[in-house]
This record gives sequence, structure tokens and C-alpha cells, in this order.
Amino acid sequence: MNIFEELGIHRYINAQDTFTKYGASCMRPCSLRAMQEISRSCVDLDEVQRKTGDAIASLTRNEAAYLTNGAAGGLTVCSAAVLALDSEEAYHALPETGARCEIIIQRAQRNQYDRSLAATGAKIVYVGEGDKPPSRRELEEAITERTAAVAYFIYHGRDASLPLEEVVEIAHRCGVPVIVDAAAQNPPVENLWRFTALGADMAIFSGGKTLRGPQDSGLVLGKREWIERCRRWGPPMDGVCRGCKTSREAMVGLYAAVKAYLAQDETAVQCALERACARFERTLRGCGFTRVWREQEGPVGQSFPRSFGTVPFGSAVRLAQLMRTCGIYIGAQEDNSILLNPLMLTSRQVGIVCEALKQSMREMKREENKNGCN
Repeated sequence: MNIFEELGIHRYINAQDTFTKYGASCMRPCSLRAMQEISRSCVDLDEVQRKTGDAIASLTRNEAAYLTNGAAGGLTVCSAAVLALDSEEAYHALPETGARCEIIIQRAQRNQYDRSLAATGAKIVYVGEGDKPPSRRELEEAITERTAAVAYFIYHGRDASLPLEEVVEIAHRCGVPVIVDAAAQNPPVENLWRFTALGADMAIFSGGKTLRGPQDSGLVLGKREWIERCRRWGPPMDGVCRGCKTSREAMVGLYAAVKAYLAQDETAVQCALERACARFERTLRGCGFTRVWREQEGPVGQSFPRSFGTVPFGSAVRLAQLMRTCGIYIGAQEDNSILLNPLMLTSRQVGIVCEALKQSMREMKREENKNGCN
């Protein structure tokens, strides 16, 4: 009896997205091997943190790296680093803060994840308006002696925000660091060093999404002085960041995943995704979808294709429900279209999704006919 049978847990094929609630992505075998190896021994966790971080930094062309228990945990550790700096007294007082307690965010980038910054006691200060970026002068005037950092969310509010390059230039001229949330910003692979090359002091990535490391893992990449502070105040240190504890298994599992991600042929991966989308789209047309199209951008601006189709009858929500009874997650859009994402799928699973879609459309047609007779 396997664990699914023992606990009565259902398996799903994820043709929607690397959402946390779906378990994000499936781990690479190399990550599982590394995790199993280290799980058999006790280690010095600080040594594991430092050596895996140094190895990942070298792989990703960064000065240093810190491994977290996820992107949200990374935001909290970075927040603690900019509030405490090098003061043990200041760190252990958190979430009670001193005068330097503000983190600035452009108002268009306001989102639910900025609460992870506020968890340390930081006060979030929003500048600009929701539908247009602040002026350079507005941002400059918002930075005062109370400012600990400027945070920048790569995707949220991107059309109504100052560019990262300008934010970095202004913040650094005013003597404050910049924290970048890039949790789901892969592919392309160069994003792992692009934001820090633009001057970000700390850039945060999820380990459990496209990197395909452990779901409860994440990366902070950046400048050595700030990563050293993350190492100092992050787990296993007691205090406000203790809940961001990262296991030895998650750290080496993420290292193995990053190594494999950087070694893969990105062109070949993209070609495989395009072939999967073409197969989806043939199936959608064969099922009578009234409009079928492809987008070359992921849900938060990543570079990979997804297929969409407008449901010819019934509702996209109902179709997604029927697909879930087949053990498959798909997306249902507000415009009564569905989305099919090949990012997490093997070639075999693409075929399973297509056959399930045909079956679900037949079932929905029967429901429509039955309702029409009543």
C-alpha cells in the first residue's frame, strides 16, 4: 500500500499553474536523492546554509545566496536584515522597532505578500497612486531617516511602476537597500542574476515553482553584506525569523534543483512546451471551442507559452470541475475560457489532459442537452 492509498489522498495532474495550494511543481529526482542523503546524518546547519549558499551564488553569478523556507519567508528574513542591520539588540526587539522602521513600496505594487515584510514590525509606506507610477521626486521625498529599504515586486503593478533601474538608482543615492520579490520569475533562467545585476541588494525566488526544488524552499540572491545579515538573523537564530526555519533537506534539495535547472537546454525546454501547446490547441479546436489562442507569457510575466480556448457551451467553471473529477487541474477564466499550462507536464500527461478534455466536453454536452429538455 502506498501513501496515497494509506491516507486516501487524491493525485492530480497540474495543467494550470505552480500554485502553492496545488503543491507547486513536482520535485526533480536529483533533489530527492540529495535530501535522502543528508537526512541520514546530523550536520552543522550554519555550515550547510553557508556552503549551499556559496555554491548557488557561484552557479547564479551572484555574490552570495541565502536559502529560505519559501519566498514569503525570504521577504521576512530580508525585512529583519534591513531593520536590525548589525545590532543584536535591535533584532531581538523585533517586532518592536526603532526609528528606522519603514519599507517603501509603490502603491501599484501593493499586494498580499507585502505582509511578509510587515511581519517583522516594519511599517509599509506606499508612494504613488494605484493606476500610475510615482514621480522620481515623490520616491525621493518618501525616503527619510526612517526608511530601512525600498521593496520592489517584479510583476505586481508593473504597468504603473517606476522601472527597477530607476528605483535602485534613487534608493542607493539616498543610502537605502532595495529588496526585490521575484518569487515566480523563472523562466528565463537569466532572471536569477538579472535583477541583482540591475543593482538589487536582495532578490527573492521561490524554490518550489519552476526551479522544482522542495515546495518549502526559497532563495535570496544578492550582495554579500546583505546576505551575511540574512545568515546572521535567519534561522536557526531565535526571534522573529524563527518561523522561517529551513531544513537541511530543503537546502540541499534546492541546491540540486538549481544546479539541474541551470544545466538544462532552455531552448529545448521551450520547444517541448510549444509542442505541448500545439497538441492542446488541436484538441480544443476538435472539441469545437469558439476561439483558441496562445500566450507567450506566464501568469506573472514569465517566458513560457500557455493555451487558451473559449468554451462553446456551458461554463468554463463547470468544465474545470469535470476535469478535476478526472484528476486534472485546469484554469477557468472570467471570460468563459479555459487555460492549459504545459509547464509541469510530461509528454504522457499532455496526452492524458487532451483525452480527459474530450471526455469532459462530452459530459458537459450531455448535461446541456438534458437541461434543454427539462
